[in-house]
Amino acid sequence: MSKKNRLNTAGKIQEHLKDLNRWSLYKKGMCETCEGLCCYMPVEIKTADLIRMGVLDEFHLELSLKEQIKEALKHPGVTRYTPSTEKFTLAQKPDSSCFFLDAHKRCTIYDKRPDTCRNHPKIGPRPNYCAYMKKEN
Repeated sequence: MSKKNRLNTAGKIQEHLKDLNRWSLYKKGMCETCEGLCCYMPVEIKTADLIRMGVLDEFHLELSLKEQIKEALKHPGVTRYTPSTEKFTLAQKPDSSCFFLDAHKRCTIYDKRPDTCRNHPKIGPRPNYCAYMKKEN
């Protein structure tokens, strides 16, 4: 895919994500034919998720919060910590996809994925709806 096509696709995805009225009521099996737009949304996670993902180890819980944050932010997959929510934000690639997606749009940490991902679309900007977009062949 050319750089121009990637940019057009990224723009189309962001436009679709922002328009919550275009989202579909979630039904079992939708993920199988979807482009996976949920993996293009910002993801906020807790320290427990970072431990499950292997970004932090259990012993980090013995450190001060400041030290935990410093350690987590060393990982390229974590971009920031928000004190008001006490959550970390996962990094996104230039096309807005999750840092943990591979070239085939597959999650590289699926078995260890954060609770935010596990619970989508039950939680999110429009609970029980998803930004479903049919895969282009």
